[in-house]
Amino acid sequence: MALIRDLLFQLSGSSMEEEEIVDELRTDPATMRACLERLGALAVLAGPTGAKRLWSAVPEDAPFDAVVARAKAAGVDLRDSLAEFASKAGA
Repeated sequence: MALIRDLLFQLSGSSMEEEEIVDELRTDPATMRACLERLGALAVLAGPTGAKRLWSAVPEDAPFDAVVARAKAAGVDLRDSLAEFASKAGA
């Protein structure tokens, strides 16, 4: 089961296509989109951009520790599963 920490690791230092992230973390597209959008609203991630729906850390190319620090400052629990985090999107 993938955690938010895993998602942030994937996006630290690079941009990725939404579909590629779904495949890499083996989750469903709706859950991933909810996670990405919530992290975007918290200014932890930026995206989607372009036809390929690219997502990146804020700032782009940020190292993992900087992405984690930004997420923690926004109140994100890095131990949440993707499904748990996505379910909080509407809360």
